[in-house]
Amino acid sequence: MSALTDVYAQQRLDDAQKTIRTLSLTLAVMIGVVGGLGTGIVAKVLGVSPIQASAAGGGAFIAVTTLALVVEARINTS
Repeated sequence: MSALTDVYAQQRLDDAQKTIRTLSLTLAVMIGVVGGLGTGIVAKVLGVSPIQASAAGGGAFIAVTTLALVVEARINTS
C-alpha cells in the first residue's frame, strides 16, 4: 500500500514540475515582451525612426528573454 502511495506522489510531483516549468518559460517570454515593448516606446519617444525603434525593441526582447531564461534555468537546476 505504501509503495502505491509513493508512486502516486511521485507522479503528482512530476506533473507539478512540468507545470511549473511551462509557467516559468511563459513568464520569461512575457517579461521579454514587456521589456521589448517598453524599449521600443521609449526609443520612439526619443525621436528615432520607426524602423530603429522596432530594432531596439526587438533587440531588447531577445536580450531580456534570454536573461530571464538563463536565470530560470539556473534556479530550476539548483
